[in-house]
Amino acid sequence: MEVAVKMPITLKERLEMGEELRIPASWEEFLDMLEECEYRIEYDEHEIISFMGYGTQNHEKIIIKLGQLLLNLLNDDEFSVYGSNLALHIPGFTRRYYNGDVTVVQGPSEEVVLRGSMVAVANPVLIVEVLSDSTRNFDLGTKQRNYRKIPSLQQILTIESTEMFVTSCTRDQSTGQWSLKDFTAMDEVIPILGEGSIKMEDLYRKLSF
Repeated sequence: MEVAVKMPITLKERLEMGEELRIPASWEEFLDMLEECEYRIEYDEHEIISFMGYGTQNHEKIIIKLGQLLLNLLNDDEFSVYGSNLALHIPGFTRRYYNGDVTVVQGPSEEVVLRGSMVAVANPVLIVEVLSDSTRNFDLGTKQRNYRKIPSLQQILTIESTEMFVTSCTRDQSTGQWSLKDFTAMDEVIPILGEGSIKMEDLYRKLSF
């Protein structure tokens, strides 16, 4: 297939091609690539998208720590917490394929078949993106705008890994309107889905900037 010639399959090849790579492709070409690719790719606006920024220790620590905090906070019988390989379904005519750094689903997962056994989850209630220099603009711009189209989604967290800064974007269940609140101090707490809260000091403990 034509796109396989342009888009590297192996991680070694991809690392030689810079931080950001966008290759025009059809949805079917993307799914072909997804089955073969050794690294994470996403799809938006008829392009395969790959970010290969350096994974800092802070970035990875925050993802693991947040997952632990969410597992401790949320009732395991009601909520499921997933890592970054979970595919997310964005409703609408345009085909999109995103992965969040952390995703929470309430109740059974609603799956949309992409092809064969490949599925995307359509009913997340919380999506988290831990920001890095290479992904920040995409995560805060296009990706967040499209996340808000997911009917089940109640909250989006964006977490900085180079400073103490968290933004919570929450949907008012009665009006459907979204509101933003920033958290920047060690003694603040971040409300999570009306189920409790996470302390900034727990999230950023032992991280240095």
